[in-house]
Amino acid sequence: MTEFDYGAYFSPIEPLADATMAAESRVWGNGTEKDKTPHDYVLYLGCNVLRTVVLAETITAILTEMGIDFVALGGPSTCCGIIHKSNGDTGVSEKITAQTFAKFEGYNPKAILTYCPSCHAQMDYTFAETGISMDVPYLHVTEFIVDNLDRLAFKNRVDRRVMFHAHGDNEQAERDSHFARAILGAIPGLEVIDASGSADWGHDCGSLQISIVGPEKHAGLVDDLFKSAKREKVDAVTALYHSCYRNLCPQEDIHGVEVVHYTDLVAEALGLPRREEAYKRLYRDADPDAAYAELSPVAERRGLSDARLKKTLGVHFGPK
Repeated sequence: MTEFDYGAYFSPIEPLADATMAAESRVWGNGTEKDKTPHDYVLYLGCNVLRTVVLAETITAILTEMGIDFVALGGPSTCCGIIHKSNGDTGVSEKITAQTFAKFEGYNPKAILTYCPSCHAQMDYTFAETGISMDVPYLHVTEFIVDNLDRLAFKNRVDRRVMFHAHGDNEQAERDSHFARAILGAIPGLEVIDASGSADWGHDCGSLQISIVGPEKHAGLVDDLFKSAKREKVDAVTALYHSCYRNLCPQEDIHGVEVVHYTDLVAEALGLPRREEAYKRLYRDADPDAAYAELSPVAERRGLSDARLKKTLGVHFGPK
């Protein structure tokens, strides 16, 4: 085992989600129930989207509105293994990946709908480079939605001009970008300027990829993106991946351009209830004590201890 602190990495994820989710109960499960109810699809959220839990709630609301029979799985209990693999713990990574795949198969689904680009990349690697197999096909949720666009009954016009940010370092990233643009292109009134990134951006704007690209280089690419957004006079930059959304949010204060996730625009067009994305505001405020004062009543109601809440707020919203 490496010296990487997996507990410190994974343990703050679900407490933050439990404290900031809009619904009173989780929209995701961990796949540990013994008698699983079969579903047509498994929506595989991954771990880190739960830091911005409203994004998980939004994609599940969209699929529900489409009439899809699915179960959503997420959090550290359904880890894909990529963090362990990237830290050299290959054996542990493969064991975790195999356990998660077994959970998927327990629902007897037609397909796995991936959400996180890192999880999808880890699945690609697993099938190509290890002896682990799974009898269920998988595809990114954007591709699935495009295949079922007739199920998206848009009720509202979204009269906005947005700049679309995605990645293009490999074929799968290009496919994700293509399908997300197709979804946005179907929204009445929405004008989309494509700013999908080149391979220079890496696979996403998560911390692992930023470290590979180089923090200074990535910061320069982000600065160029938002300067371009201002020149184009867009209303917002819209991100495909949740890691991009999370790491681009601070640019709102720097450049004065709103950052939205593409699913927010889909939900608005569908007429779904608007949910506040608390992460953005709390990150901007960088005041764990104020965040605690706001969130502790709901956290207590949901069974989250003071100690866990304070720890996760310090990790996510401490002074920058």
